[in-house]
Amino acid sequence: MDKRIMLLSLASFAIGTEGFMIAGILPALARDFNVSLSAAGQLVAIFSLVYAIGSPVLATLTGRWDRKRVLIAAILVFAAAALLIRRLFPAIPSPGSATLRERLSCLRNPVLLSALLTTLAWGIGIFALYTYVADIFAGFGATSRMLSLVLFFDGIACLIGVNLGGYSADRFGSSRTIALSLSLLTVSMALLSILGGVTGLSGAFAVALGTLALALWGASGYAFNPAQQHRLIGLSGPASGIVLSLHASATHLGSALGALTGGWVVQYGSASGLGYFGGGWTLLALGVFGISLRLSAARKVPAAGSSCEAGTVAGGKS
Repeated sequence: MDKRIMLLSLASFAIGTEGFMIAGILPALARDFNVSLSAAGQLVAIFSLVYAIGSPVLATLTGRWDRKRVLIAAILVFAAAALLIRRLFPAIPSPGSATLRERLSCLRNPVLLSALLTTLAWGIGIFALYTYVADIFAGFGATSRMLSLVLFFDGIACLIGVNLGGYSADRFGSSRTIALSLSLLTVSMALLSILGGVTGLSGAFAVALGTLALALWGASGYAFNPAQQHRLIGLSGPASGIVLSLHASATHLGSALGALTGGWVVQYGSASGLGYFGGGWTLLALGVFGISLRLSAARKVPAAGSSCEAGTVAGGKS
């Protein structure tokens, strides 16, 4: 593997660890700050909301920058280690800048809008559960050490899911991969709620079963993203860079709304209901995805350019 790709992978790993580690320590964080679990969960909501809003705005502001400078400036904020990347990467010309209005014009395209709403519903569902995963497993009787192992195995499952999602999209098409991933994701979350709220099991056996369900959640949930990106690139053609930035916004807006609404479920109900709640959103995502498939059946190929035109969408394998 090219060492530059390895460096980028390590940077992504560091950022991903920082972004998602809070789920495992959320109960302790809530206790230390003497706030409710749902209130502590809004840290995830605020972080993700800023990310969602900032993605298209920063993409617009840096649209004319050399791509290498954008990469370095972003990662330098996170870690000084990004200086290594600057020495290794050649200058990458900017593909050109689009205004914020041109970027948001993609939302007037019904096919792209429905595809991005699929991402949003997936994000709400998956993060409504994950933000409060520590509380869910506390209901199974998991200790802090057990929870660390649960999250470790879940991380492995997520890694496998990302790779399987990309492979499956290339081999079998993104549409089949998305439909399967959303279906399995819905089932996995329902299983977690059944395990916590119906069976009443607790102890090591319940934690083990919950870990298996969460592994299915991780593998299926994270298989969605590469397949969805694959489909969006095929649909948007020359506007793929713009659409992918909107996809990132939809993902993090979903994360924010998931953390917010999941907190309400915990506050006014119980953590055991989060699987049903999140599964309802991923089931909705599956339905919206079906609508998106129907809308894309009559798609047209737009003229070359960087903006989205309502009613036109690029061809491509889906």
